[in-house]
Amino acid sequence: MIVLPASATISAIGGPASFLAVLGPGELVNLVADSTFFGKFILLVLLFLSVMSWAVFIDKARVLGRIRKGHGLFWEKCEAWLDGSARRGDFEAWCQDNDDLPLCNLILETSDNSEVPTIRRASERVMYLETENLERYLILLSTTVTISPFLGLLGTVWGIMSSFWGMASMQSANLTVVAPGIAEALITTIAGLAAAIPAVIFYNMIVRKIDLIANELDRLRTVLEEAAGGATGAVGPAGRDQARRPEQHDRESI
Repeated sequence: MIVLPASATISAIGGPASFLAVLGPGELVNLVADSTFFGKFILLVLLFLSVMSWAVFIDKARVLGRIRKGHGLFWEKCEAWLDGSARRGDFEAWCQDNDDLPLCNLILETSDNSEVPTIRRASERVMYLETENLERYLILLSTTVTISPFLGLLGTVWGIMSSFWGMASMQSANLTVVAPGIAEALITTIAGLAAAIPAVIFYNMIVRKIDLIANELDRLRTVLEEAAGGATGAVGPAGRDQARRPEQHDRESI
């Protein structure tokens, strides 16, 4: 059994803590400043991608949150119309005041149609346009998810190559020679992961919520097709099982 001296034990325990204490924001800035031009360029690109990802996520979260709240009220109005307790005209008037909601746009687009094929074509057109509008700028998130790790890997390879070049030119394997290249390699790796991880989370969340909105549009299309041809636009008891909004337990909130 090997017994370490007390001083060696304290040094071993305090080593990582001392390292973390020394590696503060100022030191990180110095590491970036001491990087090569190519390393700084990669870090700048990763910073741009990260900022754009957060901007897209914040904007989409605000829009989807507003749609979620509006669609909850929409289904209440739609249920009243399906039950015959509200007129189609009043329902459409409310939709005109809330034409920023995808479901309201579908109602307005099909308001003058009474045939099922016409309603289906109009609904598909609205569904395509609304989905395309909600997916706008998601290409920035998918691009960040795809290329950020590769940019970090490229910076890592460049930093290690710089370390070997320094060893060859200085004819020495001293830590002072290889440390700048290794530090640059690690910084670009961390930056690539820091940009990609939030972006993939944001992308999956937003795509899932857009899919839920598309499902609601498709459900409303079914309701309108079943309701087509009625004298008042309300659905009678015979068609109530098909022409209804999803029950609370079988529809997922966006």
